[in-house]
Amino acid sequence: MSDLDTAMIAAHEQQDSAALIRLYTRAADEANALDAACFYLTHAYVFALEAGAPEAATLRSRLIAHGREE
Repeated sequence: MSDLDTAMIAAHEQQDSAALIRLYTRAADEANALDAACFYLTHAYVFALEAGAPEAATLRSRLIAHGREE
C-alpha cells in the first residue's frame, strides 16, 4: 500500500475533511489517466462541498474543464 493510500485511510478514520480534500486532490494530480484523475477530483469536490471548503470552486472548475461537471 502506498503512503498516499495509508494517509487517505487515516484521514477517513479520523473524519479529517481538510486532509481528505488535500489527499484526494493530490491523488488526482498524480493519476496516470484522466478517468482516475476525475474519480479522485470528484471525491475531493464532494468532501469540499460537505465541509464548506473554499477549494470546492477550484475543484469544480477542474471537473468542468474535463467535461465531468456542468
